[in-house]
Amino acid sequence: MSRLYPKSFLRLILIGFGLVSLPLVFALGNAAFNVQHLAEQSEMAVREAAVATRASREMMETLTGMERALRQFLVLRDRGLLEDYRRLRGEFVQAAQVYARLPLDEGGRAKLSAVLAREAKLLQALDDSSSVSPDEFSVITEQARGVLAASGRLIDAEIERLRTTALDARSTLMWQLLAAIPVTLAIALWFRAIISSQLQQVDRAIRTIGRAEYSDGVTVSGPQDLAYLGRRLDWLRRRLAELEEQKNRFLRHVSHDLKTPLTSIREGAQLLGEGVPGPLNEQQQTIIGIIDQNSRRLQQLIEELINFQQAGFAASSIDPHPVALDVVCTQVLRTHRLVAAARAILFERKMTPVLVEGDADKLRVVVDNLITNAIKFSPREGVVRVALEKYDGRAVLDVTDEGPGVAAEERERVFEPFFRGTRARRGTVKGSGLGLAIAKEYVIAHRGKIEVIEESKGGHFRVMLPIKWGKKD
Repeated sequence: MSRLYPKSFLRLILIGFGLVSLPLVFALGNAAFNVQHLAEQSEMAVREAAVATRASREMMETLTGMERALRQFLVLRDRGLLEDYRRLRGEFVQAAQVYARLPLDEGGRAKLSAVLAREAKLLQALDDSSSVSPDEFSVITEQARGVLAASGRLIDAEIERLRTTALDARSTLMWQLLAAIPVTLAIALWFRAIISSQLQQVDRAIRTIGRAEYSDGVTVSGPQDLAYLGRRLDWLRRRLAELEEQKNRFLRHVSHDLKTPLTSIREGAQLLGEGVPGPLNEQQQTIIGIIDQNSRRLQQLIEELINFQQAGFAASSIDPHPVALDVVCTQVLRTHRLVAAARAILFERKMTPVLVEGDADKLRVVVDNLITNAIKFSPREGVVRVALEKYDGRAVLDVTDEGPGVAAEERERVFEPFFRGTRARRGTVKGSGLGLAIAKEYVIAHRGKIEVIEESKGGHFRVMLPIKWGKKD
């Protein structure tokens, strides 16, 4: 099948334009032919009408001269008048011959022949010196007038024929135009389907690569340049698959190489704290506690760093499904109930049922990080408020606390990795600075927006997610 395609996509488009314009070109060519034919017929009709008019005038003028010469000859018997008659007769015969070449009907030709025969008989009588009545020529003149009347009918017939031809040409052109329009549209739609199928192959390949689905190869059939583009996309797929494998291998190695010695340090500190090697004094117990606390902190940082790296890669591979966001928020609040109760923090909920398209696990991470952040910065016996509503085709989630809030100059940077605000509460365990960064990655992956809302007191984070994604990538 690929052999049937032209070598380039541009040539395929040009061929499509050519085939689409072919019915219109045929219709225009046929119209030009009909117009040319009609013009030739009109020219011929005008020429025949002019010839008929001129021949009719010459015949009547010569007949009048012949009748006058004949009457004078019959009275004066002057041979010169007879010669004038003969000369005028020659002009009459010549004009009659021209007239006879016109497309006359059978009746008109018969009448013309009768006039010529009667005039020839009259001339023979003059040559034989027979008696000729002047009224005889009057009969010839009347017969000639009847013949000449046929020229008017000839012109009328030509006009009618031209009118009929013009109507036929117009009808033919109209039908050809009506036929050319659907044929042109059919060819255009056919080529549109061909070209669209070629582009859809490339589009599907790009979308597949964008979703990080590297298992299936990329094949694009069609013109050579599109096939070459398909091979380059397949090379890109293989390269990205290699990078993905390298990234996963790196994360596994980092996790193993960092956690293994860290686990040994924690186990050693635990053994020392339990007094396995021997009893420890109070100062040694304090040092062991510091080692254990910081080793746990270091392990948490390592895990969050790995999670952040995974979040950046996983954000592009979201397969959206309907998710009840209010249910997700309720589940997350339930998991934080004991932590909040330990610090006498209350939850205030004002949520309406909202169904969005997204990844339930990643949305749960977003809500969990926001509530964790709110609990961490809330004072003892504070209140964390969670509100969810639907507005203008979006789900709007607001999480507020009564903590120190976010400085105006830090509202954009607070979502950067490892950033810690200047208003962090003293005495609290410092975070890794990755929770909000991970939340932002997942929100952007859901085509949403996360921002800090200005408040006079406390922190206020807002997440806006589209209810429907529309066309999926």
